[in-house]
Amino acid sequence: MRARAVGEVTRWAGFALLTLIASAVPLSAQEVPLSLAQALDLAQQHNPEIRAQRARTEAEAARAEVVSRTRWPRLSVTSGWSRSNTPALVFAQKLNSGDFTQDDFAIDRLNSPDALSHLTTTLAAEVPVDAFGSIKARAEAQSSIGRAGEEQANESVQELRLRVVEAYRRTALAQRVAEVAERALASARAREADMEARVDEGASLRADLLRVRARRRQREADLAERRADSEVALAMLSRALGTDPTVPYRPTELVSAPPPLEGDGPSWQSRALTNRPSLRMAAERLKAQGWSLRAEERASWPELAAWGQFQDDRSALSGGGQSGAFGFLMRWKVFDPTRGKRVAAAAAESHAADLEVRASRDQVRLEVETAWRRAASSRDRYAAAAGGAEEGREALRVVQERRQQGMATLTDELETEAASLAAELDELRVATEAAIADAALLRAAGGL
Repeated sequence: MRARAVGEVTRWAGFALLTLIASAVPLSAQEVPLSLAQALDLAQQHNPEIRAQRARTEAEAARAEVVSRTRWPRLSVTSGWSRSNTPALVFAQKLNSGDFTQDDFAIDRLNSPDALSHLTTTLAAEVPVDAFGSIKARAEAQSSIGRAGEEQANESVQELRLRVVEAYRRTALAQRVAEVAERALASARAREADMEARVDEGASLRADLLRVRARRRQREADLAERRADSEVALAMLSRALGTDPTVPYRPTELVSAPPPLEGDGPSWQSRALTNRPSLRMAAERLKAQGWSLRAEERASWPELAAWGQFQDDRSALSGGGQSGAFGFLMRWKVFDPTRGKRVAAAAAESHAADLEVRASRDQVRLEVETAWRRAASSRDRYAAAAGGAEEGREALRVVQERRQQGMATLTDELETEAASLAAELDELRVATEAAIADAALLRAAGGL
């Protein structure tokens, strides 16, 4: 008895020391309460995959603007200085700058002129003329690619929100399960202490003490496992949020009984076919391939452009001559051995995009059907499990009272406690799975 008292004092001293150490932990390590809405907002702001997808969308929009601006006029300025005694070059430069004199016609000066310094500055403009619509086709194709990127980003956001909901719900479940395991361990320790006292008094067998001690050790191991599960779930939640992984969040929203499931399978499929970003993405990709095919087909036509230029020539800083020109330009690749293959490739891509539209619709239908069935079955499973925790606790209370009165055995109490604990955990899990199933259904319909 004295040794047990010393052990109790030692345990209490250790507990006090741990309490002091815990009180010295910085405030930043404290749990941060987090609602589901806050979790979703944090994920959309900080998740790196979503931020990368937004950056790609911006890049596609910029590329679409680049292609669209190929119809704009091109303006260039060219300026070059030279010093030369090449007869033909000196003759042309003097003529362009207006410095030609009668003496320059002398045969010796024509054949062997003095070196001349000359500055030529040219301002040129070229305006593409999209007479056959090839530039427009390329611009429309790139614009459709940009819109497809936006829809892909929207689809990624839907997927991320589902991941966050799932991680949030599982983290809340893991923390609740850990709390239940802590309560079960406390009960096991209290039973062990009571049994030790009864054994010391000779009112119970030591075999009973060994059984309750084994149950206490089992609860300790179970609690260690539940705490590990809670830490893993929290790490997955932090990964989905994209925030500081050292911040310990604590979900504040606990699952409750799932509401009645609205609508039927066909109505949810109709919503999905209207709202799913993946379907709009496939449609935009089909448009892009159609415009790309048109652009390749019209690439066989000439490229037309209007041009004009203004030129300033001078051999000295003061004075000089100016000239101008304008005209019309046609570039026509009469023979291009790659043209036919490019058109064939674009046609194949357009056909593939058409098939992808059909495949996307089939996939969405399958996802909605699967999600709706799972959401419906989760309600049946919850209806079967609901109330089990309360009934288990009441059954355990009755058995414990009967055992105190000598009308039930220790085996009855341990078995009833295990069944009560299993019923409570099952009710928590089924409610969580129902909440996740509802989120998956909304995600399948494009409305999460």
